[in-house]
Amino acid sequence: METQHNNDFKYVIQDTGCVYFGRELTYAEMMELDDIPFKFKAVISAHIARDIDLNMKMTDHILQISEKEFSYRIFEQLRFTVRVCYMIQKKGFGGKMKEKWIHKAYSLKQFCSGYRGQVSSGQMMIEDFSISKLALMALSI
Repeated sequence: METQHNNDFKYVIQDTGCVYFGRELTYAEMMELDDIPFKFKAVISAHIARDIDLNMKMTDHILQISEKEFSYRIFEQLRFTVRVCYMIQKKGFGGKMKEKWIHKAYSLKQFCSGYRGQVSSGQMMIEDFSISKLALMALSI
């Protein structure tokens, strides 16, 4: 019997330059996690919570965010990136067609202007999000 894990896409990973968030995390769950930098929690509670309900997934927020919202400008300041993946058909040896997964990272502006519709239509899938630690450090609350 195979078990499905509902928390597979609810993670926070940090490296030296970025903090990565899984696509299924809600802002309320982020506020409870110890792995989230305190300054980002402060940004969520002070600014992002004004635009949206904290029980909303970050994925849903990014799919409907507009350039007029203050949270959009905050994410731009934090050098917010969206990693997506999509499948292409590629001709292999002997002329056989193979499926190949392509993974790309886009800035918030690139994603909203060109790729948000492809995610909504199911042609692409969001993998995760990231913010720059340096940009978070430079941001004043």
